[in-house]
Amino acid sequence: MRWKISHNGHDPRQIDLLAILGLLVVIVAAYGYFEYRPSKPNTTAFIVPSQTVRW
Repeated sequence: MRWKISHNGHDPRQIDLLAILGLLVVIVAAYGYFEYRPSKPNTTAFIVPSQTVRW
């Protein structure tokens, strides 16, 4: 069956293609952010084994 391109609006395949390209841009941007960001010092506090914890 042939695809019929509507003359009064966008072709659904164009919208799908734009959505796929948008997702690819988001994935590449997230990879670049998490891979190449400068590392910050770790400020997470840990419990020292010698400390006692009261529950």
